[in-house]
Amino acid sequence: MVDEKKEESKPDLSKVLAIFESGIERGLEEDDIKMKMIGAKSAANFKNVTRIFNQFMIDTGHAISREAKTEIVEKHTDGADLAAEEDFNEAVKAIAAEATGVSEKSAASLVRSWAKKAEVECFSKPKGSGAIRNPFVTDFHAALIANPKMDENGLKQVIANLEDEKDRVNPTRWFNQHNAIRKMVNQIAA
Repeated sequence: MVDEKKEESKPDLSKVLAIFESGIERGLEEDDIKMKMIGAKSAANFKNVTRIFNQFMIDTGHAISREAKTEIVEKHTDGADLAAEEDFNEAVKAIAAEATGVSEKSAASLVRSWAKKAEVECFSKPKGSGAIRNPFVTDFHAALIANPKMDENGLKQVIANLEDEKDRVNPTRWFNQHNAIRKMVNQIAA
């Protein structure tokens, strides 16, 4: 009798699968498909819908299992010199091409994760220098500190003194954004 109850309690996922396939076919977002799966008064509920959804993604070929991803990553990283940028990029591109639903960004993350577990050195892009793209803000603040009673003409001069032509493309934007700051500093300094 216990075995019969176990058989009865096994959910029928055919209705949920039909909803899933319909949602994929129509190009619905993942959350929308999950809500429809839950709302169908079917075997999918809030607790298990993500697990069911992910399994359907794997079963229908829209995604691959964690084990399959691991195999693909190991295939393309084993023996590669991941500390070299060229080898790292080659492995990333190969994984992204072979693994269903894996972008190059995800593949890079998978390679780094694998390298960390395997205690292998892995390439990473050098950190940025922290340079400011447009020096206006820095120049403006320095000029405002030097002259807290700066007038509108002083602000316009800071904009005009920007070295790179592309930084001066929209001087009105810089003026409008920072004139209020200039006025506030003028009031404080007065």
